[in-house]
Amino acid sequence: MLQKYKEQIQNADMVVIGIGRELCAEKLIPVDSDEVRNYYKEHGLHGYERLLAEDSGKERDQMLEIYYRHYLLSVDHVPYFDELADALKGKNYFVISSNMDNLLYKSDLRSDRVVVPCGTGEFFQCSGPCEHRLYPALSGTSDLIGYYEKTGQYDTLQCPKCGKEFVFNIRREETAGKYLEEGYLQLWGYYTKWLQGTINKKVLILELGEGFELPNLFKWPFEKIAFYNKKAHMIRVHKHLYQIGEEISDKAESIAMDSVDFLRMKEDE
Repeated sequence: MLQKYKEQIQNADMVVIGIGRELCAEKLIPVDSDEVRNYYKEHGLHGYERLLAEDSGKERDQMLEIYYRHYLLSVDHVPYFDELADALKGKNYFVISSNMDNLLYKSDLRSDRVVVPCGTGEFFQCSGPCEHRLYPALSGTSDLIGYYEKTGQYDTLQCPKCGKEFVFNIRREETAGKYLEEGYLQLWGYYTKWLQGTINKKVLILELGEGFELPNLFKWPFEKIAFYNKKAHMIRVHKHLYQIGEEISDKAESIAMDSVDFLRMKEDE
């Protein structure tokens, strides 16, 4: 389906893409997927299977997330956005996502043109937080997994400054007030400056899979760009929430389709 819009992408001066929950890691690579399970089997680590078989509980769920995010950080490349990256070759673009994973940075998209304001799972932070400092999560998750594999016991990492528990640097609803924004602020600055350059430019806006989880992040800003920029055109793709308001109906189109299908990631099924 994306191929139908490739000409529009090529004819645009600038392209801004918003990527939402239809394309998040939990849907593309579920926790119990073969990709994740086989990764740990191939590495001779059996704790992941034990955790999947256990009943849900706070410690079990935390440890399962440790394994899952360690996999997401360890994988070299994911194919899910290959067609999008190919369609954007040579274009002046920026991608913003409300997802809380690092999949876009594991794709062929330019890493300096992708901003993920809700966190990627690449860092730990103090749960306090007692300071504005981030710690690489890959080595930490590796240590926690190694301990669990040897002992079968759950463990946590503590902040070296205050001793409080480390948590992933991710903007969850329950931790939104404590989420440290340092991980994305530089790219956010590039993004907002880039947006200023869209004024009076031929801009294509492509919104993929965003519901109403965080509409102020790009859903409403995209509609504002489409409304005020006479040269803008907007495409909204979502299985259920694809509707377009009357005020921009002449400058936008809606596609009632799961964004996974739009990017042709199910063509082999």
